[in-house]
Amino acid sequence: MLVMRAGAPKVRIDELAFSPDGAAIAAPAGAAGLCLWTPLAAGTKSEVLQLPVKVVKRVAFAPDGHTLYAGNDRLCAFDLATRSGPVVDIPQWGALKFGVSPDGTRLVVAEIQRETDATRITVWKTGELDAPPLAATTPSLVYSPPLFPPAGDRFLLLEGTLLPSRSWEYRRVTRSAETGGVIEQSPPFPDDPDQMILSPDGRTVACRTRAVIRVYPATGGWGTDVPTIKNDGKQHFTGIAYHPSGELLAATSNDKTVKLYDTASGALARTFTWDIGRMRSVAFSPDGLLAAAGSDTGKVVVWDVDG
Repeated sequence: MLVMRAGAPKVRIDELAFSPDGAAIAAPAGAAGLCLWTPLAAGTKSEVLQLPVKVVKRVAFAPDGHTLYAGNDRLCAFDLATRSGPVVDIPQWGALKFGVSPDGTRLVVAEIQRETDATRITVWKTGELDAPPLAATTPSLVYSPPLFPPAGDRFLLLEGTLLPSRSWEYRRVTRSAETGGVIEQSPPFPDDPDQMILSPDGRTVACRTRAVIRVYPATGGWGTDVPTIKNDGKQHFTGIAYHPSGELLAATSNDKTVKLYDTASGALARTFTWDIGRMRSVAFSPDGLLAAAGSDTGKVVVWDVDG
């Protein structure tokens, strides 16, 4: 186990991303830019990258590891070798959710329009970011980055729609990676998830809602017996991630722990506690050998999953 820290002050690690080779970790640092840890070593202070966007709250590596897509209401494609990259031509409508297809050829961006309850979804060819994208508009708000099954021909979003009753309804929506158009949508979720992630095999989605995690099929509907994981304390979960094997689900919590659950049974497999603050985010390296968790104090802990 090793502990690293952010190179910028007052940074809360709400999101973590391993590079495709597992040798680096990136985390948004808000107005300070982006934190990049390489190599991964105890006591390492992150490099802080200054990007051509004002605020970084989300980050995604391209599958080749050479490009980092990062931003918030603006988005850039940052080349790690040249330390430069273009700003994607997106109207400053609001918070962006974005992701890259498994083959690295498409960038999907959900742009929440300012002062509306609608979202524009754009599909860009990563090699032609200066060309007009394919676009679709949905009368809902998007609450997850695009989640790609292994085939990469479609992506899933967590979308919320404001009903005439002024209450919100949340669904899993599957869209085409070619056009952004709707392929399928689920029945309404029974609650209002804060986060949705896709299993490595693309068969299930895990939804985090306060102190509960529910696991749904990634296609079709579901019955009344939805697999459910409940936090064993009163604190809320703050972040979740699937292990690349699909056999474990990690969850961070406001109780300052990271818990690993067996996905087949939902049973608690292991609890980790470190004195680095309230845990906010968790991620696994692509080979599944390492896990990392970020805290509200700007510290990141990295450990061997089997250790």
